[in-house]
Amino acid sequence: MTIEELIDLQEAGSRARVLGLKAHENPYLEAHRIPIGDTSALGDWLARHDAWKFGWEAEHASREGRIATHVKELISFSKRPAFGA
Repeated sequence: MTIEELIDLQEAGSRARVLGLKAHENPYLEAHRIPIGDTSALGDWLARHDAWKFGWEAEHASREGRIATHVKELISFSKRPAFGA
């Protein structure tokens, strides 16, 4: 996935929140989009799912007036040690 695709997916998630969609309406949760039996496609699917979700969550936090808290949570999460490390 290119950086442009990543940004487009984040914007799509944000637009979905603006339009009133719920987080569970992430299009990457649709059964036909979830890779089954293809482990090489799983990473790409997860990145796309997470990019859309990030855009949705950022817009949601901004609408609730808690964008600063949302960003702090993201930063603290990224500072955690890797699983199994």
